[in-house]
Amino acid sequence: MAKKKINHEAVSREEELVKLLKNFDTEVDAVRALVNELRDDHATLLTALGAMSGDYLVTSAELGIGSTATHVANLQFSFIINGKLYTKAASFAGTAPGNDVVPQTKYGAVALDIGTDLTIDAVEATANATGYASALAAASALPAVAADHVRIGYVTATKSDGDFTFGTTELGAANTTVAYSNLAGLFYTVGGSLPATLTAAVVTEQVESPK
Repeated sequence: MAKKKINHEAVSREEELVKLLKNFDTEVDAVRALVNELRDDHATLLTALGAMSGDYLVTSAELGIGSTATHVANLQFSFIINGKLYTKAASFAGTAPGNDVVPQTKYGAVALDIGTDLTIDAVEATANATGYASALAAASALPAVAADHVRIGYVTATKSDGDFTFGTTELGAANTTVAYSNLAGLFYTVGGSLPATLTAAVVTEQVESPK
């Protein structure tokens, strides 16, 4: 559709010029409102993405017994540290879950954490050597996750006919109870960079409307 031309003869009259300026001011107000709404949306997006730029699991590692029966296997999983996405390949042989010895009928726990070097670390509960009365108590005693690491899950274990030694006792051995707790991946990422900081000034009304 062709743009309407301004009737210069009409706007040469004061009342027509005032009417034109009022219409123009109304359109400018609408543009200003739109621009400032977009600014607010941009700020909201930055806040949301900033909250997601920490350290967390993206997809579950699906921990389980490894083909090496004393080790904990994992499927491929992804995680984020400081806003950067990393992917750890599946390990069917598994990772050694430490070497703590848990007394007979007591429970012990080992967390599995990962950092930017893609190495899965075994982090043992503080009193595995004396054991815990329950799997829940053992899991509750696991140390906090180290800086710039993500916890992918943990393993609790007990043995009714002798000590349970992490990394030596087979996870599927007779008279053992072993449980794998996988932490769920709560967020997903589409990659790319965070939006740049907005530098444009807030749009404010500069011209008073004709009365």
